[in-house]
Amino acid sequence: MERSSACEAPAAPDLQPGEGQISGAIEVEQKFLFAPSTIEKLAELGAILEGRVSFRDSYYDVPDWCLTREDHWLREREGVGWELKCPPDVGVVGSKETPCAAKTDNHPSDPVLRPPRDKRSSHAATQYREVTCPQNIVTRLCGVLDRVPGQNWTCVNKAVEELGLEVFASFVTTRHKYRTGDLHVDLDEADFGYAVGEVEAVVRRLEDVPEALEKIQKFCRQLGLEEKTAIPGKMSVYLHRFRPAHYKALTEAGIIRKVISATEMPDGKV
Repeated sequence: MERSSACEAPAAPDLQPGEGQISGAIEVEQKFLFAPSTIEKLAELGAILEGRVSFRDSYYDVPDWCLTREDHWLREREGVGWELKCPPDVGVVGSKETPCAAKTDNHPSDPVLRPPRDKRSSHAATQYREVTCPQNIVTRLCGVLDRVPGQNWTCVNKAVEELGLEVFASFVTTRHKYRTGDLHVDLDEADFGYAVGEVEAVVRRLEDVPEALEKIQKFCRQLGLEEKTAIPGKMSVYLHRFRPAHYKALTEAGIIRKVISATEMPDGKV
């Protein structure tokens, strides 16, 4: 997939939860395996089907996987743009994202954020801060890679090129989107043959995370799910199947879930 040299943000007519919102939102989610009975249960619980979308995601890292080994996931969604997912407590005091200015000048003397290492919790639910402001994405990338932003790095495309980032995963997802109250439920089918669902809440502050977790776990129990069961996401399965060395490095670091036979896709699919 070729990257455009232009820095303008692409149009986003159908944004996913957390996209197009204030940069720095915290995504709290729990994954689960689903079957046709899941759709019936969602209907019984009053979940509303909002639509069906398909999109390609491409993920970037340096050859030694420095970003993903620090649990930082740089994604370019076709037709939407760039997003960086990282642990929610990194980068700035109070975990608040720096406001995204329309224009920015990054100079070698500017301070560079140095996110601390943070491994994935053993809990079934995960939490990530979603960074969508180009300036903040570049600053965080440079912090992890121990690089100083270039003077002309005013968009993510330029930083990706100069930092030597390359695509390590790219796949198409077909998603059925449901909403129940302030929770989102997505049923995803990836084009490499893996299906997984997730219940998600998006919050603005770290102190709101426990309440979001409680809501998610309550809804999962209503769906008949075991909240302590950790289900690997699409990326874990993709790396397991197609990038085994990368997968091994990240599972040994505790960053992604291990893929076992019990997590194979059920026979019934949406």
